[in-house]
Amino acid sequence: MPISRGLSRWDTGRVLADLAATRSNLARLAGLPMEAAEFSHEVHAVLARSLPFDGWCLVGMDPVTGLRTAQFSGRGTERTAEMARNESLMHDVNRYRDLAVAALPAGWLSTAHPEAGRSFRLNEILLPQGFHSEIRLVLRDQGRLWGALVLFRESAHRPFDDRDVSTLSALADALTSAMRAYPVRALARQGPAPGPGLVALTPDNQLVEATPDARLWLDDLLPGGEDETHPEDVTRVLFDAAHAVRIAGAEQAATCIRTVSGHWLRVEGTPVSIGAADVAVLVHRATARDLLETYTLHHGLTDRESEVLASLVDGLAGKQIARKLAISLLTVNDHLRSLYRKCQVSGRDELFGRLG
Repeated sequence: MPISRGLSRWDTGRVLADLAATRSNLARLAGLPMEAAEFSHEVHAVLARSLPFDGWCLVGMDPVTGLRTAQFSGRGTERTAEMARNESLMHDVNRYRDLAVAALPAGWLSTAHPEAGRSFRLNEILLPQGFHSEIRLVLRDQGRLWGALVLFRESAHRPFDDRDVSTLSALADALTSAMRAYPVRALARQGPAPGPGLVALTPDNQLVEATPDARLWLDDLLPGGEDETHPEDVTRVLFDAAHAVRIAGAEQAATCIRTVSGHWLRVEGTPVSIGAADVAVLVHRATARDLLETYTLHHGLTDRESEVLASLVDGLAGKQIARKLAISLLTVNDHLRSLYRKCQVSGRDELFGRLG
């Protein structure tokens, strides 16, 4: 449904102007060196001006594995493990993977939806918590999924509808840009990183073991401030990795996450047989080589620029890179300038500082 349907010319102009302002404000957030709590506050404030809601959840996703890499929320759903199982293992309305290939990136769900009766998420998770409708938006670009936004409403008399889908779809590109830039923004690291940790999970995602350092890493994923993300919410990172192991194998169960204090965390799921646990999730500080794919995708590097970046990480100088890639030193320097510009750094030292 067009946003302007049923509105007067004056109201249409006002709505479109508000929408343009919202897009501009979201796009402005892309890459700003702000703390996680401030980013959460700004996104919430901008969205609330265009679309009223009672609860919300914004997540970042690894564009290769689909694992969760960030979360912000306010009065979101509390049943994290069930939401993870619903998304990964059940057929339900507006799953992220389905919206990723749909004509529109957004979709609503309420008791008025034609498929409401078969929705486990609506009937067993949302309604018992007092949410009568939900709208989802996937953040997609060039065939990759970068995250998702979910908004909730309590009132059964004003559920989300097709007009809200049009509104949210119009904001998709700007919010995608903001979330794509969020992990690789300039952010100084605060304090030392925890050591390696391990979490063991049973097939129904019960945590049977979590080392102290693993808990420290998880605590460092909480945005803080006014954001209402709970410790249970960030365990979704573990649940998603465990589901990936069970469904696709360990090669699809790894990702890198920028923590609130600015460190890079590597999350890796692997199958085990330890007591009741069937999956172990390892958490440890990411290496520069771990981050190559992350930097390539989030900064939009070309294949050749990615090769040059990998060579830098391996410690090669310009002439050595030229010999390795069979190109001239002049061409290497051209790629370096482009790489530094895209990564918003002044040179090699600053780039390595970002990579940790």
